[in-house]
Amino acid sequence: MIVIIFAIISIILCDFDERMRWGTYKPQLIHAVTQRNMKTFNPITGALMYADHIGTDDRSLVYKIPDLNTEQVKINPVHHNGKDFNVQVISDPNTKSIIQTTLIKFPIESKVNFVDEIKTLVIEKPLSLFYVLTIEQFNQFNLETRTFQVNVTNHGIRVSTYNEDETRIEHFFITITVNDRNYQYNCTDEKLSNLTIRTLFNDYIFNYDPRPSLMQAIFSNSTNANDSNLVAIEFRAQPGDNVIIQVTQTDKYTPDYGFDNLEQLSDSLAAINKFNFKKVFGTDNKCAYSSFSNLMAGLLFTYGNLSCVINKDTCTAFKPMLSHTPSRFGFPRPFLWDEGFHNMIACKINPDICLQSLEDWINTMSIDGWIPREQPRSEELRSYIPWLKEDPRESNPPTFFFNFEYLIDNHPEYKERIGKTYLKLFSWYNNWFRTQAIFNDKGKFSGFLKWWGPDEDSNLGSGLDDWPRTDGSKVSKYNIDAQSWGYFFTYHMAKLARLYDVGIVNNLEQRLELILNKMNSDMLDPTDLIYKDILYYPNTDDQVFYSPHRGYVNLFPLGLGLIDKSRVDIIQQHINFMRSSTMWTQFGIRSLESNSTEFRKKSNYWTGPIWVNIQFLVLRALKLYYWEIDGVQQFYRDLRSNMIETICSQLETRGYFYEHYNQNLDGLGQGNRPFNGWTSLITLIIAEKY
Repeated sequence: MIVIIFAIISIILCDFDERMRWGTYKPQLIHAVTQRNMKTFNPITGALMYADHIGTDDRSLVYKIPDLNTEQVKINPVHHNGKDFNVQVISDPNTKSIIQTTLIKFPIESKVNFVDEIKTLVIEKPLSLFYVLTIEQFNQFNLETRTFQVNVTNHGIRVSTYNEDETRIEHFFITITVNDRNYQYNCTDEKLSNLTIRTLFNDYIFNYDPRPSLMQAIFSNSTNANDSNLVAIEFRAQPGDNVIIQVTQTDKYTPDYGFDNLEQLSDSLAAINKFNFKKVFGTDNKCAYSSFSNLMAGLLFTYGNLSCVINKDTCTAFKPMLSHTPSRFGFPRPFLWDEGFHNMIACKINPDICLQSLEDWINTMSIDGWIPREQPRSEELRSYIPWLKEDPRESNPPTFFFNFEYLIDNHPEYKERIGKTYLKLFSWYNNWFRTQAIFNDKGKFSGFLKWWGPDEDSNLGSGLDDWPRTDGSKVSKYNIDAQSWGYFFTYHMAKLARLYDVGIVNNLEQRLELILNKMNSDMLDPTDLIYKDILYYPNTDDQVFYSPHRGYVNLFPLGLGLIDKSRVDIIQQHINFMRSSTMWTQFGIRSLESNSTEFRKKSNYWTGPIWVNIQFLVLRALKLYYWEIDGVQQFYRDLRSNMIETICSQLETRGYFYEHYNQNLDGLGQGNRPFNGWTSLITLIIAEKY
């Protein structure tokens, strides 16, 4: 087992891109710069915190994205390219402040690795700004012994420690300017000083733990010892102050001065960032650019194990993962089928990050081919959802193959690297079919698929959680969306096999034909030409029924391009179905027909609201596969226009992208916010880059 672990780590290290060593990889925090430390997996992190300047015991320290119950605090990633440049503006009416953060990373050959700047744009009442540096303990097999050394000079505050393999010194040089004047760091008069430096050796808290212990640690247990692993630098700003806290990070020299002209450099990089965006996506649309920046701001790096129903090897093993996240506050952890959608954007502009994310996901696979659906791989991430346990019987739509297809078709330089994942992908494919396919009494694949769920009407694995799968006492026998994804998975495995394993192509093509034939012969309702779930009464196989529920589930054969374009009648009937008053709204297509007995029932999650990812699949399929069919182009234009208006108008008026949108009268954004996940597909919808 030890040999296997070290072999996996060594493979990862060989492909490590030093340019991705630092980043905003803790998206659940207001602002943090942390390491993708691939040696000890114990990163150094620097983060912004702020609080009302009142009595110490009464402060409400802000370091996480605020509670969902308020929309007052606005967090706007103005620019974020996922790699080396981001600017974010935080507007908080509770503290009557506006704060801008800017992170600029420099090329590897530069003396400086990055500059992180905190700048106040508005302060209307006293405000305490904190920059907190910590050495985190994520790897329980490599106990961290490094500590910080703090030196205050006439020019700033230098915080130093060894790097992860103790071969170099990491320096963080902090400077503070107030109203364009350098701060006097060595002021000894406490009445005149607005600066406090607190240090702490912390052996019981995970960095930025969402629980109150961080506040207690900083203010109650701080010492002035020079052997700390947490340094909190507090500056108390007054109304009207223009404060700039600048952190220059390097491991190449001992810094004693800050970085000049950062604003000018930031403006230049912003122009370059917008130019590169337009070059890739063919648009400079403000909503599309903001959507992309929000997605990049959700990129996370984590390391740890999982909590599972059955402790398989991937659950107990500590593994690294780089992945985008659906929502910086609501879902600050990786989700499998979400990441396939995220990477449809990321692959186009950051193919290296896209492929690294895919490799990290594949490397979390268990020995028998299971990839967990959600992966909060750290105590910190699990503290947001402590009850979550992954179940190896549960799978998720294999959306990663959108990404592999794009990379192979557009980046031949990655063909060999992708080939190294092929055997694992085939193992995943076999596991997916073992758990979701229906086999006959002789153990032979029947040609049908059904999602496994903990009960008959719960399908987290399908991605459509509470979408109705039963009707009275009738339960699912086959699921049309599982059938569609099964075909999609097999098609793309056959495409990969033609490159890497030609000997199995014929078997996969036979399975493709079987799945499609069963879908057309048994799951297409002849009365309305709509593909449907098949229901039956338990403990009997005598009679089957088409599910009476219609909505997103029924759109997957169209959305994945499985309907033969010669069947114009079926395609047009699906257009008519989506146009019907029970599905169509001026804001997008409902997830469930309004005349269904389950409409807006259960959690009202996938039983009515409008979700961007399904609209995207429909638009993509119409454009790529069915464009010449009568009626398609007008429907496409109408749906695309509705989606752009709904999402971008909500961004303009309320300042956020949302998880889903109200299907009723107003199209208002609902659910988690900021939702930097697949709602970012609006970038591709605007750009028409499918």
